[in-house]
Amino acid sequence: MYMAVQYAFVGIAQTRKNKTHACNNQTATNESTAQKPVFLLEAMPMVAESNGTESVCNAEVVEEIAEKTIATDSKVISEEANHPDNEAFTVSAASASSTYQQGIDDFYQSQAESQKKKLDTIHEYLLYIMSPFVYEEDMDEFCTDLLRFAMDHNYRPEVEWKRFKTKLSSFDVRHLVWSIAIRLGLGKGKVYSNDDCACYIERRFASLCVTASGEPLSHSTLRNLTVTSNSDQIHCDIQGADGLLFHIPSQLGVEKD
Repeated sequence: MYMAVQYAFVGIAQTRKNKTHACNNQTATNESTAQKPVFLLEAMPMVAESNGTESVCNAEVVEEIAEKTIATDSKVISEEANHPDNEAFTVSAASASSTYQQGIDDFYQSQAESQKKKLDTIHEYLLYIMSPFVYEEDMDEFCTDLLRFAMDHNYRPEVEWKRFKTKLSSFDVRHLVWSIAIRLGLGKGKVYSNDDCACYIERRFASLCVTASGEPLSHSTLRNLTVTSNSDQIHCDIQGADGLLFHIPSQLGVEKD
């Protein structure tokens, strides 16, 4: 492209030279023949002026085109020179975005797997520890509600559970709920609080949470989850070093006879 502009400049210069030479020849011819009409003498400067103006205009146009062409070529060359870096940057950005999303997916997958493991462990504990007190055909429904509480500390049951094979006390259900909540995080600054557990117990097992005279136990009384009595049938199951497993045969690695 730059060579084409140079050729254009040469062509313009040659044209101006030829025009000047032609004008000089014409002037010499007129002088030699002594033919000097007035209108030709008056017109010649105008023609010469016109040709000069046209040449100047053409030169300015070509120079402007040359400047634009050089600027465009420089931009193209610059873009081509920077293209590998741009491509590398695009690939790097795509890779970073993919890695970012992968981190999110892996995190939530890990959380889901951890949550599932906890729920499966709790479910197994409920099946074992409640088998003497809940009918087998009712066990799924009984466990499902407690598992909902295990998934959400704000969950409050709407229906009381009354169907037991053997009568239990408030101590038993308090120990049961405590054994589950302690594995999910129970205490100050933890997910579960004693109030959460007490609210669940007084709604789900209302008929068990009464005094000898039949009066409902106070909320503050039900907050005491680990208190014991001589008649306890379900005991507090303190978590081991792993913080999750219960003290039941299947989770202790003890084979049944």
